[in-house]
Amino acid sequence: MLSRNISGIKKVLVVNKYHFVSGGAERYFLSVMESLRQRGIEPIPLSMNYARSLPTPYQKYFIEPIVKDGKAKIVDQSPGWREQFALARQAIYNARAADAIRRIHEDHKPDLAYFLNFNNHISPSAIDACSKLGIPVVMRMSDFNLVCASNMYYRDNHPCTDCKKGLQHALIHRCVHGSFARSLVSVLATSYHRWAGFYKKVAAFVAPTEFMRKELMELGFSKDIVCQINTFAKPQEKKPSQTDKPYILFFGRFARFKGADTAMEAFARVKDKRGVVFKLMGDENDEDARRVKELAQQLQCPDVEILPFERDKKKIIEAIQGALFTVLPSENYENLPNAILESFSCARPVVSTRLGSIPDIVKDRKYGLLYAYGNIQDFSDKIEWMIAHDTERVQMGDQAFDAISKDYSEEGHVKKLLDLFEKVARAPITA
Repeated sequence: MLSRNISGIKKVLVVNKYHFVSGGAERYFLSVMESLRQRGIEPIPLSMNYARSLPTPYQKYFIEPIVKDGKAKIVDQSPGWREQFALARQAIYNARAADAIRRIHEDHKPDLAYFLNFNNHISPSAIDACSKLGIPVVMRMSDFNLVCASNMYYRDNHPCTDCKKGLQHALIHRCVHGSFARSLVSVLATSYHRWAGFYKKVAAFVAPTEFMRKELMELGFSKDIVCQINTFAKPQEKKPSQTDKPYILFFGRFARFKGADTAMEAFARVKDKRGVVFKLMGDENDEDARRVKELAQQLQCPDVEILPFERDKKKIIEAIQGALFTVLPSENYENLPNAILESFSCARPVVSTRLGSIPDIVKDRKYGLLYAYGNIQDFSDKIEWMIAHDTERVQMGDQAFDAISKDYSEEGHVKKLLDLFEKVARAPITA
């Protein structure tokens, strides 16, 4: 049962670069707007106006992309030199985003702004614009962009936190898509944003995990403005896994840092598969998918099925419900992956990497199993154990399911978020 809105918050500007499902950040973006709407609070989205953007009455405020080829991810675009210059300038300071904020303020007077995944496309210029207009800003940390040039503590196929020692490391290692030019733009943008003090204009930060909360405090942000609020997921119908064609499931992007390659290698080493198939849902017919398919052929493992990337959450849930368990072999520092919570919501345990925030979420031998990063044999052993131990696997799934209602409920998340919004809205604005 959803609680009604009893706060003074009526309108919330929600800033996110994509207004369509591209990954977990966008699923949260769309879900939290719906949660606000159900409580009588009007969310006002501000995104880039890509071809895949979902329709909304507020689309007239969306920022037109510089590259008009329809591709949303900058890495997939093929800009000319003028467009490259404009993209670099946009990452540092997006004047069009600031203008969009001004127009929204004139027309709708939002009570505050909630910033999600916005860097490079929209840039912290939007934070600056909100501050000048007296709109308090709450910022959710979806990644590690305040420290890391590549946003995810990852380079050259392994975890990396060198940027904590200085952003020059991003140039040395060409951390952003292997490009010195793109790495330079990221370093310049981050350096300018720090110098200009844009993030000092944020009234409060939302850290989805304790790991992220500690990272923000290490950066020097006061514990008084860093609020740890778990992401939420809705419990799904508990269904038994398939018994005639049992399988385990990986779902998500095939980008190397997501670990699909590692998961296949680990599964290929499992000696007693007991007829279990490994399904990987994430084929987007791109370079990453070709790499994964080639690896599957090299491993000569006939028990692997590669399925298309799925944006329909209903079909993702159905795939999870049919699985024995899921795997999340992330090789970068994840924040709070939706894939874990979606598995928990279906009473499915997770086998995942012991890295970053994941051990705080996947309690080892309670909600799943953790393996040591980089140890493929350990990963394989954990998969084999999970396949062989039916009773323990189901028990872990049930405990994970209970955690959704206890620790990751929509009601709990939105209550804490609205309490924070109310606190921020009442506080005096300092530009």
